[in-house]
Amino acid sequence: MAQIQRVSLFPHATFHIALARVFGLGRSTSLAVSEACGISKDLKVKDVKDSYIQKVTAYIEANFVTGDTLKRQVRENVLQEVAINSRRGVRHTLGLPVTGAQTRNNGVNARKLRPLLLYDTSRR
Repeated sequence: MAQIQRVSLFPHATFHIALARVFGLGRSTSLAVSEACGISKDLKVKDVKDSYIQKVTAYIEANFVTGDTLKRQVRENVLQEVAINSRRGVRHTLGLPVTGAQTRNNGVNARKLRPLLLYDTSRR
């Protein structure tokens, strides 16, 4: 089973669809990556040679921020907003919608059940 960025790709899926499982790559980006590396969009993962998988891995590492690095950047950005007490940071700490969604009727259970330790600022 092929792996890219510590993500196992399903052998019977088409390569660009399976490549979209990598965190930070969507379907259009994974299609562009596979075309840039010379892999047909109809090719299955089990039919791709290891040399092409190494080429795709090198291309992704050179041109994109994906996986754990991207997750770390998102977390650091949220913690920075919390630290400077911006409006978005305050709404993150309260567990409320950040980008302007209505809160009067919707999302009551999500606010109750959401763990507040996700953006704990005491651990730095």
